[in-house]
Amino acid sequence: MAQCVLHRIGTTAVHGCCGLAVLLVLGCARHEPVPVPVAAPTSPPAAPAKEVIICKIERETAYDLGLRAYDAGEIKRAMTLWREAATDTDQEVRQKALFAMAGVKLSQAGSDAELSAALDMLGTWAKKSPPGGSGEDARFLVPVVKAFKPGYALKDQKAALERDCGKKLAEREEQVRKSLQQQVKALESIHQQIQEKKKGLSNY
Repeated sequence: MAQCVLHRIGTTAVHGCCGLAVLLVLGCARHEPVPVPVAAPTSPPAAPAKEVIICKIERETAYDLGLRAYDAGEIKRAMTLWREAATDTDQEVRQKALFAMAGVKLSQAGSDAELSAALDMLGTWAKKSPPGGSGEDARFLVPVVKAFKPGYALKDQKAALERDCGKKLAEREEQVRKSLQQQVKALESIHQQIQEKKKGLSNY
């Protein structure tokens, strides 16, 4: 009988120990701190790209020097410099030089040959000119435009010249007529004097 009681007490003690162990385990599991997620280290923000400004160094060409001379009234020097610029490696410089020379030659043409040469140069410029031009200075055509006379003005001028010529011709004819009349009167007077002298001689 006593052995059965001891056996039961031992069994109960074992069960109790097991239960405590389970509770301890559960308690530790419940109170175990939750791991805090660590954010991955981020790379520093990229520095903003620096704007690269490329400055184009403008070279002073023979055309620029010619333009300065032209503005100073040195037309011959300007033309010499533009002839040099017309052989430049830069097409834009060549075109501007050709246009400048053609404009000056057109405004200064004093004969058909000079006018023809100026028009030929302007034609050369026009053939090589790209769409939109090359930045030519339109001031070179201002003297040409000022001296330009439209067709109707030329007709009026021609009519005025014809009227003037007709008037001068009529005046000249009148002068000639009067001169001839005076000469005829002089001859008649001389003839009359001769006749009178003849009559006087015949009376002797």
